[in-house]
Amino acid sequence: MSELTDGGSRLPEFSPADGGSRLPEVFPVDEGSRLPEFDPEAVGVRSPGPEKRSVRIAAPLKARDARAEVSRLLAGVAGERCVNDALLVVSELISNADRHGGGLREFAAGVEDGHLWLEVADHSEVLPESAAHDPLVPGGFGWSLVRRLSADARIRPWPAGDGPGKTIVVSLRLE
Repeated sequence: MSELTDGGSRLPEFSPADGGSRLPEVFPVDEGSRLPEFDPEAVGVRSPGPEKRSVRIAAPLKARDARAEVSRLLAGVAGERCVNDALLVVSELISNADRHGGGLREFAAGVEDGHLWLEVADHSEVLPESAAHDPLVPGGFGWSLVRRLSADARIRPWPAGDGPGKTIVVSLRLE
């Protein structure tokens, strides 16, 4: 099994021995991550203050609603290009959870230490892929785009007993 992140803070492609694209039984511990853990009691609560702001919303949630929340979080703390990049990443993650991940479970976002972090949980163990695509064929570029715009990206499986699923966690530098 490959590491969840490589030295460049990007996820390598996952290639299990059986050739499938399901999550492995055991994941390495996500030690040293700059991405904060989130308090499950904070569901739907925004933290005040410019230093640390956050929101967590359980599904159902549309991409436009998630973008609106991220826009509010970034108001006054990020430039226009950064906001546009963040909104594009949010759209890709939410729409991919709906389209490929069996539906959205939960969305969380926060601003802390000069970074925006996003968590998108879905109902599928299938990992996103960055496959070679014909540039004339629409679609298939979402995961590559998310990885390119993110400073860090990680995938965490859902705990045993909570059903199948994963959480994709990304961090974007606020500039």
